[in-house]
Amino acid sequence: MSEYTPRRPSDPILKMQVPRVYGSTPTLFGAPLARTAADLQDADIAFLGIPWRAPTPDTRMGRAAANYEGTLLTPGSFRANAIKYGGYFPELDVDVFEHLRVADCGDLPIPAEMSQLLEDVEAKINQMLDAGCYPVTMGGNSGPSTYGVLKPIAARSGGKTAVVNFDAHHDNRYGEWYEDDPLEPSWGSTWARQILTLDGVDPAQYYHVGLRGPRNDRDTFKRFLERGVQRENIFTWREIKQARKAGFDEWAEATARQIAEPASKVWVTIDPDVLDMAANPDFGDEPLGMHAEEVIEFAYQIGKAAGPGKLAGFSMSATPYDAQTLHGILIYMMLYAFAGVLEAS
Repeated sequence: MSEYTPRRPSDPILKMQVPRVYGSTPTLFGAPLARTAADLQDADIAFLGIPWRAPTPDTRMGRAAANYEGTLLTPGSFRANAIKYGGYFPELDVDVFEHLRVADCGDLPIPAEMSQLLEDVEAKINQMLDAGCYPVTMGGNSGPSTYGVLKPIAARSGGKTAVVNFDAHHDNRYGEWYEDDPLEPSWGSTWARQILTLDGVDPAQYYHVGLRGPRNDRDTFKRFLERGVQRENIFTWREIKQARKAGFDEWAEATARQIAEPASKVWVTIDPDVLDMAANPDFGDEPLGMHAEEVIEFAYQIGKAAGPGKLAGFSMSATPYDAQTLHGILIYMMLYAFAGVLEAS
């Protein structure tokens, strides 16, 4: 009989086989952890968590408050939900990770002062761009993970950056971030208008996908048009419905080419409330939204149309930490965008 050594309660049960960001939080897809700029030199995609939590407004009580309350935890739980995925898609016969190497830059520390946070985000994105990486970020709520990410990308675009914003809501109320009370920032309702004045961003190449519902107000279009957005580039539920009738895949391919051809860079951002409630059971905010396969296909076509020279990055915001189904959809959307880039290579 072999010798038996009883297990002690203090003995570890699990041993992690992949790099970790901290504690038991794995890196995204088990990728190498990039602690310094030098660690990014061999990477093609750089992931950054920006776990900034906005104050919960009175209109977001109940289940919808998870959009705010849990976002400090979202980057870590997103990584844990991603660890089961590889990079190979049999339906496309491509393995994203055979061609594009991922590095995880961990989570950005969140200071109390918004101006400092924006500087920190910009510095980290610039570090990724210096290394030739595609920045991929997970918020946190909008603001630091949109304005802060896009600012250095657009400034270095060498022309005009097109923005593709998947979002059910306008987020374009009047106001600038530096006018806010630091303890009560209004980023969630203002950021989409604020980014239109950034150097290198062309408002005529701002595309809003999935706008719908009575949480928007009558002046939604007016505020966009005042800053140079084209009405025909705002795709509401009605335009998406018409695209389905005409053939959604064909519409997505043609629209992606329309976006990419005149642009120097194409940056994609998503607020998951763009998805229909039925497609997003963990965190459904509005009915009449896009289906999971539609946002994934559109991301693929954008990546394909932009190609390796024009895709500027992929940012996710306002994602609850416990929305496992939603995390899966976002992982697919992100990887499909890069699969499109590879097809164009």
